[in-house]
Amino acid sequence: MQLILVRHGQTNWNKEYRVQGQADLPLNASGKAQAEAIGRALKNETVDAVYSSPLSRAFETAQAIDTFHQAGITTLDGLKELDVGETDGLYYPNLKKEYASFFELWSIDAKAARFPGGESLPELQKRVWEAIQSILDKNHSHSVVVASHFFALLTLICKVLDLGLSDFRKLNISVAGISKMEFLDGKARLVCFNETCHLKSDS
Repeated sequence: MQLILVRHGQTNWNKEYRVQGQADLPLNASGKAQAEAIGRALKNETVDAVYSSPLSRAFETAQAIDTFHQAGITTLDGLKELDVGETDGLYYPNLKKEYASFFELWSIDAKAARFPGGESLPELQKRVWEAIQSILDKNHSHSVVVASHFFALLTLICKVLDLGLSDFRKLNISVAGISKMEFLDGKARLVCFNETCHLKSDS
């Protein structure tokens, strides 16, 4: 089975360098163009099912992909982005000043830090993995698109690669990036990571 992992297109908060968790922002004009580019890049893939976070930026991205496949979109709460609590919408440069103790722990040992009023990375990884397992259980030998978010996808990839959660900083998934995983005989491997060639004509 193949999972095609897609990070949503750009929102205004991405552009403005704000913390973006579960606040429900739509794609901006650039994000819509990026989502359309993803759709074109995947139009010749066999896609049996499309799953998405219910947050608008991911769902709109999934819609652009499903335009070429008409597989229908199933939303799963487990695919939502990390709940960043009180910091949602905060400018990243202000995070260190306004939440100094959290930021210090986040910088030293991210897996041990919980966003004020929100989630920790282990909690996020657990719910994302449960969502992925439910997808795997329902889609044997199929090719499935999963539209989700930065931290959600990184914690999934860390699990598959047997990396510690704090090692997410060694990886980066660009806005509108495409990655692919294969699952065979209960084992998973990452076969493509953060592909962005489809965005060149849209940059």
